[in-house]
Amino acid sequence: MEQLAKETVAVWGDSLAKGVVWNSARKRHCYSSPTAVDIAAQKLGIEIVNRSKFGSTAPQGFEMMERDVSEGVVCDTAVIEFGGNDCNFNWAEISEHPEQTHLPATPPEEYIASMRKMVNWLKQKGIRPVMMTLPPIDAERYFRFLVGDKLNEKNILKWLGDIQQIYRYQEMYSLLAEKVAREMQIKLLDLRQRCLAAREFYQNMICDDGLHLTEEGQIFIGSELADLALNEQ
Repeated sequence: MEQLAKETVAVWGDSLAKGVVWNSARKRHCYSSPTAVDIAAQKLGIEIVNRSKFGSTAPQGFEMMERDVSEGVVCDTAVIEFGGNDCNFNWAEISEHPEQTHLPATPPEEYIASMRKMVNWLKQKGIRPVMMTLPPIDAERYFRFLVGDKLNEKNILKWLGDIQQIYRYQEMYSLLAEKVAREMQIKLLDLRQRCLAAREFYQNMICDDGLHLTEEGQIFIGSELADLALNEQ
């Protein structure tokens, strides 16, 4: 990883890597400027090709990766960041039918298989894969944002058991990404550890939706990514 700053780098991920923030005043998601990826690129003194897309899951990410490279995206190193959408559920269905079984967008086994597929495919193409863990979410903030005035709070809580189950499930997907990196012996940017070590992360760096990073969070994540890229062994 110490050679990262001398290479051409591409990022494939979801809204986190894309730099999405929640604008409370406008009641909508929009894009931060600069994004965490922009800040990391500036600190590293390189250009990073950001092919991330809002709402993407790991299986969709692999399709994007294949298409982008076939259409001319060139890189020496590819950073992989997926999981935040994979671990999500159809909350409207849960709100209506809490007694039923509900599966995440990408079940854990399929998520692991997709992440492995991406790593193997990149290696076959002569591209160095790098995995990234997921920043933590604020489950209570997300739950309030999720339920709003449209969903049945009691039914969702009945299905969940407790609100922190949302955090734990998202954490599991971050751990699965780490597992794939260790198992396949590729570099891991352990961003989650850096976030949890920062006392101010939950105070100032997570949007009101409980998921996305504030502009201050973008700056923090960008700086941490650059530091991890240069120093992580």
